[in-house]
Amino acid sequence: MSSTPLTILLVEDNPGDIRLVRELLAADQSESFTIVTADRQEAALAILDSQDITAILLDIELPDSSGLDTLLKIHANASGIPIVVLSSIADEGLAVRSVQQGAQDFLVKGYVDAHQLTRSLRYAIERKRTEERLNHLAHYDSLTGLSNRKHFYDTLKNAIALARRHETKLALLLLDLNAFKAINDTLGHYVGDLLLQGVAHRLRECMRETDCVARIGGDEFTLILTDIMDEEDASAAASKIVEAISPPFLIDGRVLDIGVSIGISIYPNDADQIESLVRNADVAMYQAKAAEGVQSNYQFFSANMNHRATEDRVLLTELENAVAQHQFVINYQPQVDMKTGQINGMESLLRWQHPTRGLLLPSAFMNVLESSPLVLAVGMWVLRRVCEQGQLWRKTSDAPLVLSVNLSPRQLVQEDFADQVAAVLAETGLPPHCLELDISEHALWEDEDCAFNQVTKLNHLGVRLALDNFGNGRASFYYLRKFPFHAIKLDRRLTQAASSSADGADMARAVIQVAHVFRMKGLAGGVETAAQLDTLRHLAYDDAQGYLYCHPLPTDSATALLERGQHLGPVAAA
Repeated sequence: MSSTPLTILLVEDNPGDIRLVRELLAADQSESFTIVTADRQEAALAILDSQDITAILLDIELPDSSGLDTLLKIHANASGIPIVVLSSIADEGLAVRSVQQGAQDFLVKGYVDAHQLTRSLRYAIERKRTEERLNHLAHYDSLTGLSNRKHFYDTLKNAIALARRHETKLALLLLDLNAFKAINDTLGHYVGDLLLQGVAHRLRECMRETDCVARIGGDEFTLILTDIMDEEDASAAASKIVEAISPPFLIDGRVLDIGVSIGISIYPNDADQIESLVRNADVAMYQAKAAEGVQSNYQFFSANMNHRATEDRVLLTELENAVAQHQFVINYQPQVDMKTGQINGMESLLRWQHPTRGLLLPSAFMNVLESSPLVLAVGMWVLRRVCEQGQLWRKTSDAPLVLSVNLSPRQLVQEDFADQVAAVLAETGLPPHCLELDISEHALWEDEDCAFNQVTKLNHLGVRLALDNFGNGRASFYYLRKFPFHAIKLDRRLTQAASSSADGADMARAVIQVAHVFRMKGLAGGVETAAQLDTLRHLAYDDAQGYLYCHPLPTDSATALLERGQHLGPVAAA
């Protein structure tokens, strides 16, 4: 016998039938039952609203309701509770229709004994539980417990129909986790799954109960906001999500810092069909992901985004051709000692010799390149060519010269990146101390643990490391303490501010003081005026780089410059 009694709601208005059912259930010793009775539909609904019921025995002929209408009303208010119909009429057609309308079984009074009644109840309960499990598997994500793709689309279809009927608005938010793939690849699926569960928990906590939150792909989530007044409601929800995801996650003893990119489309403003609404949210999400210098971001869809998305697809095809047809070139810009004018280094700068548009700067293609695996191939090509060129310059000059290469965030999260660099140095013969890798803060927060491992290996290899665009991020000083950098490169906006405002000068002074405390060199990038140079000299910066000294040069021109001597004065000072 089960230790926990099954609570049965018996909906029956005949006292004799009530007594008979009690006797039949009491006669079976295999189960223990607690019976709650109601003699009218209204009373049954009140009980369902106030008590936990395991199963229902229902006579569909009641004083206040009759026939299948009784079953339909009770079933609508008894979500998840199995119903067995007890009828005085042996009608096979009624039995079939009852099962079709939600009953688990149909029994005829006077033709059922104790064993049959309890067996019917047990089977009904088990079938209902099985149906519920199968329904949950069909509509909910097994990992996170959120709605799955199918349930999301069903819910969105119904939500659009309701919004159309009542002439209201709804918002669709499409979320993608930044840096999740790197975490999953480097730390394994176990950690990745725990992180997804943590994200799902935070999403549930910050959303309304009426909002549908779903996981529709690996690290893609969606949110349906119904009955919104305007875009501000969607903006508030997106802000709550960003705030909820921002704090680091403690997963399996590791602190993981991720961001989220959110695309938002509004019904009916942006689209009135499911496919278009989802596609527009997806386009907006990729625009949010493309934003530089932010860990989390959200973006509303706008009509010109579709045009940009088409342009991006065309550009990606052209980039693939550029790799195959060797259309990329490298320019070099000198880095100059502020005191002596000696050229201490050359920063390598990627350019694209486009067959119809001419020489393109990275701003014209880098966002699309960064979103593609092509960036790894291009990055390795740049590294190899710079090391080869550096070795050629070493053979023609005795003066020390450091070659700088900008890294993509995607390069630094490769587990074997340091090994790749070591192989290139060995093949080209360039000493490790002649290579400097410029790393942005964005590259570090993509996967901090993996970045730290690779940077540590590169440091042991003897490669110089510089924190690039310092002052343009969120936690620069933290990275200076943790990572073994050799130099800080001041962001060009701080360089410009240093000579134009007291606050800018104070900030630039603080940066170089921190650099020297950590025994690092300080290089000011983007120096364009004599006033900027004078300010930075006064603040004791070590090196400078910018148009005031020299514009980026093709390889041949950079070679000619070095052959004339490794000293360079400000162009504007002449």
